[in-house]
Amino acid sequence: MNKKSICCIIFFICSNFLLGKSFVFENKFTLSTMINRQDTTLDNQDNFIPNTSPYEESFKSPGKALLYSGILPGIGQVYMKKWQRGLLFVALDGIAIGTWYKNNNLAEEKKKEYANYANEHWDFGRWVHDYYKWEPETAPEDFSGDLESWNSIREVFVNKSDTLSGCDDHPYCYVEIWNHSHHVEFTWDGEIISSSQTLQNRDFFTDKYDELCGDYSYLNKTCDNDSSAIADKISEHSVVVIRDHHFYEGIQKYDMFFAGWADNDSVKVVIGADGSSNASSPNQSTYRKLWIDYKTIKKLAVYGGNFMLINRAVSMIDAVLLAKKWNNKHNVKLSLNAYPDLRNKSGLGGVKLSLHFN
Repeated sequence: MNKKSICCIIFFICSNFLLGKSFVFENKFTLSTMINRQDTTLDNQDNFIPNTSPYEESFKSPGKALLYSGILPGIGQVYMKKWQRGLLFVALDGIAIGTWYKNNNLAEEKKKEYANYANEHWDFGRWVHDYYKWEPETAPEDFSGDLESWNSIREVFVNKSDTLSGCDDHPYCYVEIWNHSHHVEFTWDGEIISSSQTLQNRDFFTDKYDELCGDYSYLNKTCDNDSSAIADKISEHSVVVIRDHHFYEGIQKYDMFFAGWADNDSVKVVIGADGSSNASSPNQSTYRKLWIDYKTIKKLAVYGGNFMLINRAVSMIDAVLLAKKWNNKHNVKLSLNAYPDLRNKSGLGGVKLSLHFN
């Protein structure tokens, strides 16, 4: 035996003795029982050879605890033998799921209810025909109230801030149907048209409005076509209102849409908590209540969904802390280190996972 071989054997024996019989295996995973300090190292290789050891029961994987609670809150606690704690998280998750599911279904039912009510009591043709009903500065002969009542109603629909157009003085300027930031979208011969005037559709809606109203007069703000003639034009051009979420929200919220309600003759002015004035009628008031009920129920469903996420996050964090507390109590330490390899382009040779038992 040459001197080189003898030196290798002596180095191996001495290193094992000085390092407390620490073992490093390539392509293997083993846990050894020793009287003195043990170091067991796992290299990131493919094959694992598990051995039975009391230390296997001592170590609790924080990764497993995190994963289990991520799948279902409470399972990570069950993995840590904390049964009551786990059942609490499971119960809270069940309550959250029940709250979300029940209120989400109720919200969908309420959504159908308010949509059906709006479809029955709000009409696009009526909105076009009656939009300028309150534009005249003097009350029409068929108005049952006095001039003060007429002015209070008209004031809801006028613009008091446009100084360039001279609209900042009484009786102010009535806002044109296309001069609103909010709008109605509808199809016209298959083309989508917006009622709001922008640089892109400046002439689109005004042209359609003129055709619907006939010889529309910009001076007296009246439609020559009556409601039935407008309905015929709507049918002729296959006009269909796009009744999306913004539409259903807008018709109960913004005064510009008030003329579309079937009972707009019963208009009255209501003062909000913030002091603002808004037009209202029995139909619009009923619809607004349906809308508010929907929003309230939908909010409860969202709360249930949010609580599901919070409960899952808390369960995951709690499970990891329990695993760390367990390992500290049993003197189990876990370390993860990377070691270099200049032969690789990245310079990384691998990752070493080590368990240390005392």
